[in-house]
Amino acid sequence: MTGDIGHVAVIGAGIAGLACATTLARAGVGVTLLEKSRRPGGRVATRRVEGLAFNHGAQFATAHGPDFTALLAGLVTQGIAASWPTAGGEGRRMSFLPGMSALPASMAEQAEIAGAELRTGRHAAFLHRTDGRWQVRHLNAADIRPGATAREGGELSGPFGAVLIALPGHQAASLLATTGHRFADLANAAVMAPCWAVMARFADPVGGCDVRRSTTSPIAWAAREGSRPGAEAAADHWVLHASANWSRAHLEDSAEVAGAALIAAFRAETGATAPDLVLAHRWRHALAETPLGQACLWDDADRLGVCGDWCLGGRIEAAHDSGVALACAVLAAG
Repeated sequence: MTGDIGHVAVIGAGIAGLACATTLARAGVGVTLLEKSRRPGGRVATRRVEGLAFNHGAQFATAHGPDFTALLAGLVTQGIAASWPTAGGEGRRMSFLPGMSALPASMAEQAEIAGAELRTGRHAAFLHRTDGRWQVRHLNAADIRPGATAREGGELSGPFGAVLIALPGHQAASLLATTGHRFADLANAAVMAPCWAVMARFADPVGGCDVRRSTTSPIAWAAREGSRPGAEAAADHWVLHASANWSRAHLEDSAEVAGAALIAAFRAETGATAPDLVLAHRWRHALAETPLGQACLWDDADRLGVCGDWCLGGRIEAAHDSGVALACAVLAAG
């Protein structure tokens, strides 16, 4: 069933990488999963600050196809997922308990149960190919900036029968460029929008609706975290997402400057008092604006593949489906 693929490396433990790794491991393929962050999940993230949970990345998940529908249904049964009616979508928008990061945490657990090895804090910096096999050079993520490459240093893992890259398009392109592979140009062609996210706590509750959307304001989305299913009673705290256009125009602002500007806009729109806690986070690759238009990329001759939400579209399900599609391509190759 696994032919001469043997052991594979999956680079990136966001939703696409986790789905890819789990599918392969369940089919009996050896998998080493390298993730630069301290925990898996990518933009499906929850940050805890002073006892408050801020879901500052992806806001919810929806399911359309049978595979992701089944995954979410299982998580509902386990009490890990629940409908978030306030977010709209006729009750189809799902949040996770105790936070959005519970989705990748559950997926990572399933990957490891299936036999995948997950290594966090490792930045894949170079791909070496010798005698038809791959080696991956990876460094301590604290020692290298995201997207950077390095031919020397760190650790060299492998050999692997295949390398599968589950990174944002431009970061995937940088790593692919170390091999001179044609997929680098395709990965660069996908357009990802940035997003400034602000996390804020208000001593005086903000009036009005719990979820706010706008196509004209600098703030495209604002959500009261206490409106999520299973949210603990806590001080009124919000996540604000800037629009793609505003985020691009202010991409290189400091977190302090971007946060202050978005809070000023939010207060002007809602009449809110000044928050007593403000944090800002810049997502450089937040949403697939112009996806590649195919589920994944797989080169059977070189045993090299790429997946991610930027292949199919800007939804969590798109990332999941892309990862599964790449795993299926690998298994079909044998």
